[in-house]
Amino acid sequence: MSRSQAVALVLVLLVVFPASVFASDFPVLEKQVETRKAHLEWVSAICEESMQAIIDYLDGISSDGGTERLSSLLGEFRDKASEAETLTTHIALNNHVRQLVNITADFRLEARKLMEENDGRILELLSQIAAQLEEHKEDLNILKDRYWETRRRNVLEIMDICVGRAQDVLETLEDRGYNITDAQARLEEIKLKRSDLEDALDARNSVRVVRVELEILGLSVELGEIVEDLQVEIPKEKIVEYWITVCGKALERIDTIISELKALGLDVTELEEAHSKAETDLERTEEAFESGDLLGAIGALNDLKSDLIELKEAYEELMEDLSGDMREKVESLIEALRDALEGMDESV
Repeated sequence: MSRSQAVALVLVLLVVFPASVFASDFPVLEKQVETRKAHLEWVSAICEESMQAIIDYLDGISSDGGTERLSSLLGEFRDKASEAETLTTHIALNNHVRQLVNITADFRLEARKLMEENDGRILELLSQIAAQLEEHKEDLNILKDRYWETRRRNVLEIMDICVGRAQDVLETLEDRGYNITDAQARLEEIKLKRSDLEDALDARNSVRVVRVELEILGLSVELGEIVEDLQVEIPKEKIVEYWITVCGKALERIDTIISELKALGLDVTELEEAHSKAETDLERTEEAFESGDLLGAIGALNDLKSDLIELKEAYEELMEDLSGDMREKVESLIEALRDALEGMDESV
């Protein structure tokens, strides 16, 4: 990665994607985790009610019960879901979600077997699920409202924090004699987008929220290009910080796809092992960086790069077993990993 590319990436990082986990970033991390937990609580409640409706339906059409296994899995799901409140990091949440997905996968297989054994009718089952959700609509709406209120508050506060950091960067450059007129103008455009973001969040429209975030991203890239022309020397610390952020987001995406592949019945043992190793090396990198050990962080980051290479190769081997949307997702992931690895080779 060239110096100018690094400048652009760092500025995008500062304004749009504040996911690093260093001491100064704890407020951002806490807000991101809080939002994810609120969403998980809402979704878990919907899953619980749906699972209960499935059990009730199967009890109704079965002459000899047989739903003990499903009831046990539902209890396991409830117990696991209740643990989310104690989690404080993205990695812990990722592991927690993975465990919930595994429980629901087992539940789905058992329910499918009982449906076949008892000649269950899918439309009747869906109707019962809908009735169960309607019966508990008030409680579910409370959780939905809590999620959107939490998301709104945290998204806006995170944007304020990141815009403030970007402003600090420009003021530092100005203090060092750089002309920041154009950069400041672009940052002011980004600040104006806050009202659009607020409106989208008030409307509880995720599509609009993402659209505004993409607009902010575009302006952030332009801001990075302007700063590039200033020939700013990016400190090694910022480059390492950037790659920690990118790798963290990559591991979240990898984890999601592993869960989807597992649900399809594919053997993901190799992927899970490599992913677990990568998460460990990411934690090592973060810990070294937080403690001020830049050389140690770079060493751990290089280990993480090796883990990503292993993950990319494992996904490439799976490609022949995939088709349709899942194949496209994995192809996109492989391409993203390839680009990231090339960038790490050039900059770290």
